[in-house]
Amino acid sequence: MTPYLFAFGRTPHLAFAELASLFSDATLLTAQIGMLEVPPGDRISAESVLASLGGTVKIAHVLEEVSSLSGAVLASLLVKTADKSNRIVFGISSYHPSVSSTTKLLSDTKQELESRGYTARFVAGRDNEPLSSVVVSKQKLTELIIAPKKSTIVIARTVAVQDFESWNRRDYGRPYADAKVGMLPPKVARMVVNISSNLRTQNSMTSQNEVKTLLDPFCGMGTVLAEALLMGWNVVGSDLSAEVIDKARKNLEWLEGSHPSRKDAILPAVKWFVSDATHISDHLAPASIDAIVTEPFMGPTRLGGNNPIRQSDQWKVIKNTVKGLEKLYLGCLKDWRSVLKPGGRVVMALPAFHIGERTMFVKRVIDSCENLGYTVKLGPIEYSRPQAIVKREFYLFVKK
Repeated sequence: MTPYLFAFGRTPHLAFAELASLFSDATLLTAQIGMLEVPPGDRISAESVLASLGGTVKIAHVLEEVSSLSGAVLASLLVKTADKSNRIVFGISSYHPSVSSTTKLLSDTKQELESRGYTARFVAGRDNEPLSSVVVSKQKLTELIIAPKKSTIVIARTVAVQDFESWNRRDYGRPYADAKVGMLPPKVARMVVNISSNLRTQNSMTSQNEVKTLLDPFCGMGTVLAEALLMGWNVVGSDLSAEVIDKARKNLEWLEGSHPSRKDAILPAVKWFVSDATHISDHLAPASIDAIVTEPFMGPTRLGGNNPIRQSDQWKVIKNTVKGLEKLYLGCLKDWRSVLKPGGRVVMALPAFHIGERTMFVKRVIDSCENLGYTVKLGPIEYSRPQAIVKREFYLFVKK
C-alpha cells in the first residue's frame, strides 16, 4: 500500500467529509489529518486530487513510521528526498499532539544535515504551529509532516500544496459579491459540491462518462454553481430575484474568461430561471436533477433589522424566525423531491442560533425528513465564525 496524508484547512470536519465522499477508504489520524492508503499498482496524482478538493491544503507521501523522533531520523529522510544540490531548505509541521516542531528539533536536524556535508536552512512555523501552504509554496520548502498512527509516528513529505492564488482570485476577483445573498466562500462551496457527488472513487468527476446535473435553488452570486462547473457538472441556477441571477450570470461569464482551457465550455452548461424555491418543480422535469446543493435564506442578517433590540427580546425574535424558516425549508424539500432522481442528494446548510448558553435550530426539518421521503446521511457539520449568532450546519439528505 502507498499511504498519503491529507492536511485539512480551517474546516477540518467538513474537509474530512469531503475526502470520505471521494475516497471511501480514507481514515482520520487526527482532527486535522486524514490518511488514504492506495493499493499496490494504483496511483494518484497528488496535484490533480488536491486541485479537486476544497478543504485539503496539503497532500504528503508517507516516508516512514518510527517509534521515536530525532534530528538524525529527519535528516536521513531529507537526504533521501533531496535533489542533486547539496543545499536543503526544509520545514517541519507537526500534527502530533505529543510532538512539537520546536526550534530544537529543527536545529538538531539542521546540524545533522551539515555534518553530512549539506548546506541547510529551516523555516519555522509561527508559535510551533504547522506551516501554512502559502509559506511552503513561496519558500519552496521540503516540508516533513509529523502525525500519530496508533503507537507509531508517521513522517511524510509534502508533495502537493493548495493553489491559494487560484482560490483567492475566485473569491475576491469576481465582479459581484454580496454577503447578504451568498456567504459561502469558494472552498466551502467546493467541499459541499464534492460531498453531494458521492463518487467514492480515485477519479475526478470530469473523468466520468455521465455528466450530472446540480441545482442551486438559492443561487445568490453563483458560488456553488461556479465550483460545480469546475468539477464537471451541468448546473441549474435559480433565485427569487432576477437581479441576483443577472449578477450570478456575470460572475460565471468572468469564470469562463479566467479559465482559458474551459473557454466556451462553462456557460453552455448553465441554465437559469427565476423562481420561489418552493416552486422549483414548476420549471424542471421530474427526476431531472442529480443533486441539490444550497445555502438557503437563513433569516435576517441582524436581529431586529436596523433597530437593535434588547437581549431579553432576542430569543422571542429567534423563535419566530425559526418557525418561519422551518416552514420554508419543509416546503422546499417537499417540492424538490419530485425533481430529484432516485437516490438524489441534497446538501443544505441549516441555521442554528446561539445566544449565550442557549441554542435553537430548525429541529422540525430534521424530524420530518423521513416523512418527506429523505434519509439523513450526514450532519450536522458546523461551518461558522466562532462568535457568530447564526451558525451554519450542513446536512446531507438522500431521496429514498
